[in-house]
Formats: sequence, structure tokens, C-alpha cells
Amino acid sequence: MPLFSYKVKTESGRMLVGEYKIDSREDLERLLVEKGYTPVEIKEKNAFTDISQISFLKPKVKLKDLAIFCRQFAVVLEAGVPIVAAMDVLRDQTDNRTMRECLDQLYESIQKGISLSSSMKQHMNIFPELLVNTVEAGELSGQLDKIFVKMADHFEKEFDQSNKVKNALTYPVIVLCVAGIVLFILLWKVVPIFAGVLTSMGANLPLITRVMVAIGNVFKNFWYLIILSIVLIVVGVNMFKKQPRGKKFFSTLALKLPVIKGVSTVVMTARFTRTLSTMIASGIHLIQALESVQKVMGNVIIMDKLEVVIEEVKRGRILSQSIKGMGFFPPMVTSMLKIGEESGSIDFTLSKCADFYDKESEMALQRLTTMLGPLITILLGGFVVVIILSILYPMVGMYQSILPK
Repeated sequence: MPLFSYKVKTESGRMLVGEYKIDSREDLERLLVEKGYTPVEIKEKNAFTDISQISFLKPKVKLKDLAIFCRQFAVVLEAGVPIVAAMDVLRDQTDNRTMRECLDQLYESIQKGISLSSSMKQHMNIFPELLVNTVEAGELSGQLDKIFVKMADHFEKEFDQSNKVKNALTYPVIVLCVAGIVLFILLWKVVPIFAGVLTSMGANLPLITRVMVAIGNVFKNFWYLIILSIVLIVVGVNMFKKQPRGKKFFSTLALKLPVIKGVSTVVMTARFTRTLSTMIASGIHLIQALESVQKVMGNVIIMDKLEVVIEEVKRGRILSQSIKGMGFFPPMVTSMLKIGEESGSIDFTLSKCADFYDKESEMALQRLTTMLGPLITILLGGFVVVIILSILYPMVGMYQSILPK
């Protein structure tokens, strides 16, 4: 369906601009007139007239966008606005172009009598399965507004946790990049200059200096190949991560590396308990909830273990026993699940468990940042010391040779 940009004049004379996905220019003009607008300009947007329409250049729908969508939808529904009118309001409020186009299509589907959950199922690349399932449960129970409040809380917490992980890694990445640039400049410019001066003065260059000079010459003469190699490595790693073997490799690393293992455990535990709590509280059947939770864990090793748990629960085994058999989640999760099963309030106990591990994950990320900072500084400081020694060592040797004996 083509996308059109439009410019219209309201009855008060104010100019409005926007975008709309519709079958033809005439249909859009008719729709705008029905809304009381006077069309001034209507243009079709495509990859030739607007490069932003190229698929890989379109903005992605992130957790923040989903959280805002759910929160706004909940507010509008709680005000007693019908779903069709609520969707019409939301699509005008959305800043993300990809999300706005999706909401345009949802609006058209709902107008045709298709349910909201069925319409969302046609856009599973934007709406995660757990959101679609909870919306479907909300439609059946007649509590769609409360469902969107729960999902807004859920996505906001997921967004906060994701932000904490990114913030924890930002400082080490910046330090690595800056230090890498400094080392590159030292090897490319500084070391060859000093080596040239020392050679012209007849100094005998030691092995460490000759090695540094050789590395500097490689950087100087083949810098474009080095940059190309780095780009190819990054692209290759990203492609490998998307393959089954790559997913399994990096999932195993996350669960085996001494420092990363602890962080991964608490982060995934918080995600598991929070997501399962939200889905059960929304009225989703346990098996269906577990299947949805399995898909958002982000670690194929844990996903495979949860597949075993799902099969055991289907055969009648108690969830707490199956989770304990996984051998991954901390004992507190099993204990809270058991208490929830006995009291009939699994969603409540898991919610409290998620709150606890949210705080634990924040502390674990802080410890990781505290540890990585000095470690990177020491490592890069060692490289700088080697480079400086490669310059000073021949200078000291030459100075000693001209001293009177």
C-alpha cells in the first residue's frame, strides 16, 4: 500500500502536515475532505522520491516506543474512548515513522471489523508475541485497558534494564576507542619519527624498537586494509551471531565467562520472572505464557532448557520442580514459585522476585563497570609503556655510548 505525504488547511486556516498509507491519492483526498480539511498538497512517497522509505533506513520500533504506545493506549481507553477512535488518536501522536505506518494499518483493519489482537498478529515484526497474547486475553476478559497498563509497566521496566546494560558498557567502549586511536597514532607517527632520528644518529635499534617500527610501518602503509579488516570482522561477527551456531556460541560465552556469567544470570532471571508474572496476571494460560517467555529470553541455551520445562509442565509436573531441574535460576526463584503455587498467587510472588532481581542486576552491572574500567586502563597502559620503552631504550643506550669511560 503506497504512502502519501499531505499538507492540508483546517477550517480555522491553520496548516497541518502528515503522512498516510492508503490505496490511492483520490482515496486520501476524499478522507481528508470528510474530516473537514482542505487538501493543499498530496505527494506519494517511495524509495525514489524519499530514501527514508528504503526498508533498512526506516527507524526500528524499540522498547521505548512499545512502552509509550501501551501507556497512551491505556490512558485513552480508561477515558472511555472506543478502540477505533483511540487508534486514530494514537497514530497522530506517534513520532516513530515505522510505528505510525503500522498504526495506520491497524486503524484500517479495526475499521473493517477485525479485532485488535488479530490485526496486531499481522505485524509480529513490530509487536512481540507476549503483547499480542495479552491483548487477546484482555479482549476476552473485557479488561483491555488494564492489560495495556500492565504491558506499559512491563516494557518500561524492560527498557530501563536495557538502558542500564548499555550505560554499563558505554564507558569501557569509549575508553577502548580513545585508547585505540591513541595507540594507532603513536605507532603510525611518533615511533617511526623517533626511530628515523635515532637511526640517522647512528644508534643501534634494539629488537623491541624494531618490532614497534615494523608495526608502525604496517599501519602507515596498509592503514586502509586494517580499517577494512576491522569492518569485515565486525560485519562477520554480526552475521555469525544471527546463525544458529553463532547464537549458541555467544549464548554459551554469556553463561561461562567468569565476570559475564553473574550479570547474565541476574538479568535473565529478572526478565523471566517479570515477563511470566505479567502474562499470568493478564490471564494467559501457564503453557502459553511459558512459550511466550521462552522467546524473549535472548539466550538459546536457556531457551532450550525452557523447552524441556514446557514439555514437563504439559505432562503434569509442577512448574517449580521443572524450573529447579533446569539448574540455572537461583534457588530463590524456585522457592517463590513453590510459595506461589501453594497460595495460588504465582503472579504476585514472581512480581516480587522480579523486583528483587531488578535491583540485583543493577548492582551486578555497577560491579562490572567498576571492574572493567581499571582492567582496561591497566591493559592499555601496558601497551603505552611498551611503546615508550621502545623509544627510550635506544636513546639511553646512545647516551651511555657517548659518555666518557
